[in-house]
Amino acid sequence: MQVSLFRRFDLFNELDDRELASIAAVAKTRRYAKDDVIFHESESGDVFCLIREGKVKVTMISPEGKEIILSMLGPGDFFGEMALLDDQPRSATVVAVEPLDVVTIWRSDFLSILQENFSITRKVLAEISRRLRKMSTRAESLATMDVYGRLARFFLDLAKESGKPLENGYVAVTRPTHQAIANMIGTSRETVSRLIHDLMRQDLLLSEGKTIYLRKSALDQFRAEV
Repeated sequence: MQVSLFRRFDLFNELDDRELASIAAVAKTRRYAKDDVIFHESESGDVFCLIREGKVKVTMISPEGKEIILSMLGPGDFFGEMALLDDQPRSATVVAVEPLDVVTIWRSDFLSILQENFSITRKVLAEISRRLRKMSTRAESLATMDVYGRLARFFLDLAKESGKPLENGYVAVTRPTHQAIANMIGTSRETVSRLIHDLMRQDLLLSEGKTIYLRKSALDQFRAEV
């Protein structure tokens, strides 16, 4: 595997060519089709994954049998680290939501990389901390906000994480499906569709295919409300 591939990942950008070559020597690539399950919740974990191309959803099933989407991850993101660090079963199921190309590193190699490169260890821990903070915020939203507030918080987070500000006063984001949004904010697809159409009628957002354009003034309004 070419060393240049690993320079695409922020996780490895502080390493020199020699260090990257040692990682490339133990890494493998794997491809998945849309809707393929990379691993299931409660499985034993033995591999760390970095997303080269495509997106995944990280999910759990509620006691009522409903899918709960914990997060959506895309190029440059990684997953599967928790089971390797604590030697416990997988904490969630990971599913490809579009054709997926990942770089995989087995447990023993991954732990050796962490031991030998503190910069990588620090970034892995920082990302785990970020995800825990995000989950805490989501739990607070589910407990204290109505569905409109939860949708507003969702759009705020989406704009912050992947939004592209445009000169016309909008921020462009690629949205998940209405069902995926519903599964992330704890409501029904029909409710999400209705609220998004309400926001469109108020000219607070525009929708074209998989892209939503959020008016910057609406984001400011959402911030004030949530």
